[in-house]
Amino acid sequence: MKHLLLSFLLLTSLVADQDDWRFERINIYLENDAEFDTDIGYTDGSKFSALLYRPNVEGHWLRIPFTENLTRSHFISFSAARQMFTPDDLKEPELIEEDQPYAGCFYYEMGLHQSSQRHLDSLVIQVGVVGPASLGEAYQKYVHDLLDVAYPAGWEHQLSNEIGLQLNYQHKWRFVPDEIWGVESSIIPYAGGEFGNIAMKANSGASVRIGWNIPEDFDTSFIDDVGESGVPVHPNSVLDGSKTWSLTFNLAAGGSFVARDIFLDGNTFKESHSVEKNLLRAYGRYGFTARYKSFIVDYHKVYNTEHYKTQGYGHKYGAICISYLY
Repeated sequence: MKHLLLSFLLLTSLVADQDDWRFERINIYLENDAEFDTDIGYTDGSKFSALLYRPNVEGHWLRIPFTENLTRSHFISFSAARQMFTPDDLKEPELIEEDQPYAGCFYYEMGLHQSSQRHLDSLVIQVGVVGPASLGEAYQKYVHDLLDVAYPAGWEHQLSNEIGLQLNYQHKWRFVPDEIWGVESSIIPYAGGEFGNIAMKANSGASVRIGWNIPEDFDTSFIDDVGESGVPVHPNSVLDGSKTWSLTFNLAAGGSFVARDIFLDGNTFKESHSVEKNLLRAYGRYGFTARYKSFIVDYHKVYNTEHYKTQGYGHKYGAICISYLY
């Protein structure tokens, strides 16, 4: 966690030198399956991100290709993130052939986001590392020792070090139906894809929010989602002219066609442990978003279908995002 926070502070200090970029929002993400009393599969993740508004973009090279003629508000995000994956039996020191490999990953992310009242395009580049260099083993052993829980004995079988490079794209649509008895709603479908040696996927789905004073933005995106949380329809749209609070109840569902997943397929350039993945996967989640002035809390429970043939269960975890608006 310490090196993640230091990396994030370094990134934000670098971009703060841009005179015409203005902070819009910062986000802290925490994801873990402990509340479901499990410590398996995708078991832990954290991320720090900053979203900035870019007012002067005409002729700038930082643009999403093929969007030159679209009238949009332009944003840029910078993130540092880590995730960790483990098999079911942490006490087993031998290789568990039918279960997914131990793996940690750490990466930096830069995203371009172009929004309007109805559309959002996000183009994201991720650069990082999978394997011992990500410090996933050290982190889990430290936390388990601190909490006096099961010692993870099989990290010697984790994936080898590999540099990861990803280019991900997503398009979101935003629909706002009329109020019903004073209750607002918004519907945000999405479609996109991920390409790189970490993952190759095609994704689609939708989220629905029901509540009061729903923010004029494109909803929350958690760690494994393409894009960034709370990209507004235009700068300061969440705070300008809105009430000091908002509360929504949220539902989301989606699916992916997965051609590659390094955390199941194993290393790209070396022999490593792997399992046979499912090409199709789906998820559902529910939760709430609460805002008071500039502070926002998102909390969701996430349910996934089986990701590989021998998994035998759908994995669940909790996700929280704490944000501050500028």
